[in-house]
Formats: sequence, structure tokens, C-alpha cells
Amino acid sequence: MISAQAIAETWVNDQLDLYNLAVSLGDMAWQREVLAKLLDGERLVRQETELRTREELWRRFDEINGRMLALYREIGSIGHYGTEQALREEALELKRQRTRIGIRLRQLGCV
Repeated sequence: MISAQAIAETWVNDQLDLYNLAVSLGDMAWQREVLAKLLDGERLVRQETELRTREELWRRFDEINGRMLALYREIGSIGHYGTEQALREEALELKRQRTRIGIRLRQLGCV
């Protein structure tokens, strides 16, 4: 997962690039708009960080669900107990991971 600091640095650099472009074009209104965003940067970066975190958590949640479905299909098609038990243990660990992600998503107000 990308760090909040990396998101902040990228966001500030992008805004400064836009500001420099506005200056080179002589667009005063755009310059003021970009400066206003930079002044509100902490809030905007926090929003962007939360958005990326939610997206990453949902992506991981979906990956886990896909892997669990594949495991259950595999469990249903095998007859060897030892292999089945190992697959069930892997599925249980994936459930635990999915639960932790669900808790984090609820904390972020996504569920």
C-alpha cells in the first residue's frame, strides 16, 4: 500500500506543476485556484489517502474472496484428506484476513 507521505509528495508536486503551467500560460484565475488547493492541501491529501486506502482494501477483499472460492472448489474435487485439510486451513486464514479488512473498512465508514 502506498504511504500517506508518498501520496502527499506526489499531490504537492502535481499541484506545483499545474501552478507553473498556469504561470507560463498567464492564467491568473487558474493560478489562484491552484494556490487555494495548496493552502487546503492537508485536507485534500487526507481525502486522497483515505480514498486510495479504501480502494486497496476493497481490491484485497475481492482477491481474498476469489482465492477462497477457488479453494472451496478445489476442496470439493479432491479426495485426499491431508490435502483437503491443508486447503481448509488456508481458507480459514483467508477468512481471518478478510475479517480484518472488513473491520478496517467499517472503521473507514465504507461498510
